[in-house]
Amino acid sequence: MPRYTTYGRRLGTALFMGLFGALAFSLLTDGGTRTREVASFLPKADQVLAWTGLRIEQVALTGQRFTSDADVFEAIDLPNAGSLATFDVEAARERVEALPWVSTAAVSRVYPASLDIRITERRPTALWANGGREFLVDSTGRVLSGLKPGTMVRLPRLAGEGAPQDARALLELIVRYPNIAERFVMAERVGGRRWTLHLKNGLVVHLGADREAVAFAALSSPDELGGFLNARNVVIDLRARGRIVVRRAPASASIIQPPSQS
Repeated sequence: MPRYTTYGRRLGTALFMGLFGALAFSLLTDGGTRTREVASFLPKADQVLAWTGLRIEQVALTGQRFTSDADVFEAIDLPNAGSLATFDVEAARERVEALPWVSTAAVSRVYPASLDIRITERRPTALWANGGREFLVDSTGRVLSGLKPGTMVRLPRLAGEGAPQDARALLELIVRYPNIAERFVMAERVGGRRWTLHLKNGLVVHLGADREAVAFAALSSPDELGGFLNARNVVIDLRARGRIVVRRAPASASIIQPPSQS
């Protein structure tokens, strides 16, 4: 006896259902000559396809970790999906990719009655403090999800309006300066145009707009300015071009401590 593959069986089933549908149409319309007469009695196309076995009966979902199955099923809108043959895979893919954690999604039909959905999720790269809450964000600035109070996450911390969208270049630059990276606590976006760094031991560095690289090079040098990286409760103001102001932090200023690594 010949051994048929799964693909062969599915193809045979689809062909059979198609021939069955054509035969049913021919019988109902007397070979197509009475189409107008019986049109009002014929069911919708999706219902006919469902009769022939082409309705969606199974969904295979893979790749999701932080995206819930319920959110994916809601995005593909199965109750209104109709038949497998008329299911709009591109529209479904766009809706799935609009979910916060989803980076890419591949949606495909698997005849005779299944959908295959494969998801690639985004990777959180920073923690953003905003409005009294903390959120995981990715490198594009997309907010992925909120965190429960007290959750400890080993990620760079951001604050300020627009910080997630503008932080990528800054964080990539900080990595190139180990003396700064090992002391880094938080980067605060100010006025949508510049950054203030909060480092360990209460050290605060006000950076000039678009001059972060120059400032980091100076702070990492072995001269007097670089020595301030080991100071406590000091404010270094580098906002004005060609001018450096160093002062003690106000006694009333709160010191931002690094998150626990436990």
